[in-house]
Amino acid sequence: MSVKNHSISAIKSAFDLKRSFFDQGFTKTYDFRRRSLLALKSGIIKYEGDILAALKSDFQKPSYEAYIGEIGVTTDDINHALKHLRSWMEVQHVGTPITIQPASSKIYSDPLGVVLIFSPWNYPFNLMMIPLIGAIAAGNCVILKPAHETANTAIVIEKIISEIFDPQHVSVVMGEGKAMGELLLDNFHFNHIFFTGSPGVGKWIMEKAAKTLTPVTLELGGKSPTIVDKTANLKVALNRIVWAKYFNCGQTCTSPDYILVHKDIKEAFLRGVVDKIKEFYGDDPQKSPYYPRMVNDARFKAVSNYLSQGGLVSGGRTDASERYIEPTVLDIQDLNVPIMQQEIFGPVMPVIEWSNKEELIEIIRKNRYPLTCYIFSEDKGLVDFIIERVEFGSGCINDTMAQFANPNFPFGGVQTSGIGKYHGKYSFDTFSNLKPILKTSTFIDPDLRYPPYTSFKMKLARWFLE
Repeated sequence: MSVKNHSISAIKSAFDLKRSFFDQGFTKTYDFRRRSLLALKSGIIKYEGDILAALKSDFQKPSYEAYIGEIGVTTDDINHALKHLRSWMEVQHVGTPITIQPASSKIYSDPLGVVLIFSPWNYPFNLMMIPLIGAIAAGNCVILKPAHETANTAIVIEKIISEIFDPQHVSVVMGEGKAMGELLLDNFHFNHIFFTGSPGVGKWIMEKAAKTLTPVTLELGGKSPTIVDKTANLKVALNRIVWAKYFNCGQTCTSPDYILVHKDIKEAFLRGVVDKIKEFYGDDPQKSPYYPRMVNDARFKAVSNYLSQGGLVSGGRTDASERYIEPTVLDIQDLNVPIMQQEIFGPVMPVIEWSNKEELIEIIRKNRYPLTCYIFSEDKGLVDFIIERVEFGSGCINDTMAQFANPNFPFGGVQTSGIGKYHGKYSFDTFSNLKPILKTSTFIDPDLRYPPYTSFKMKLARWFLE
């Protein structure tokens, strides 16, 4: 299934409607925002079956994975926003220095205006809806651009949005990614652009946005390490690493990209991974109802090319007709092979041996600034060392991917893995302009600030400021 490109005239009409609707102030009240969030939640619940079926059609995503990774995490984020929306919207009272007294200081959270959200194909529902929740909560009008690669899900998103939202408030633009991206970014001046996807496309969007000085949030990726120390609880580590690595067929930005295993437990770890894959997916994962497929032929081909770039421990079989790649484990000796230069985004697990902390840092810094980092260890010294020495967006100790499910956490990357944070209050702030206002009394008007600048005034200024 494919989706047709919207015309520039249709997009212009949608954009102009939103600009007018926003300028009239309709989106700014608490009641309007709350009603909008409740409507979105109701629409998701109503069309849950359609969402699950679309994700199944797009890449054989199991219903359980689709629910916890796409729908459940989204409705939980809505519930969190509904619970805290009133407090997020409240004016913040902050302190005022003595040098500008008598005065009061407040910070207002203003919506930005008309914002644009691009979603990726790997979690096409979740990664569209969670930014949308923040944009609505902050009082914006929104244009959504779903990923064309997951056309069935894009069609369901358009159906939900068109049914529950006034097109003056929120609407969807359909079409091929690059063509529609150019049309949107070259012809319309948005107040914020939110993009989730590859670093290459993120750079392209940032370059386009720079022409109008439009702020951006870029949720990108990178080679995220998972460190397994000899003190780790190996049974728990194997469960959580294998689950996360092959969840969604490895097509997850927070997936453990490669595994760094201490030399003393490497052989036990490799045996455990092979056993765990069999336990999760059976003797033939191709027949498992719990194992998805690659999203398209291009991704199938790209990930298949990695299969010969290390010692094959397990897996390696493919079927192009189904875009199937078996859960694969590679023993990596050469860190210069392509699989160690690029984010894998597929069901291939490179395993690398390490023996000391300095070696760990050296390996990780070959692909600096990962989106995530996971540490399996009972050694507090090692854990603290990694947290202090490795720059990464978010992570877990003795777990994988679970940090994404906490709406109290800011989620995002650092440097090449992303710009900006979101989830919960951080989404609200991303789509808000924090407007500080100082209100000063006119009851008195000290002349300290005004000329002539006498030596006495200089002494007073030094006393106040120092």
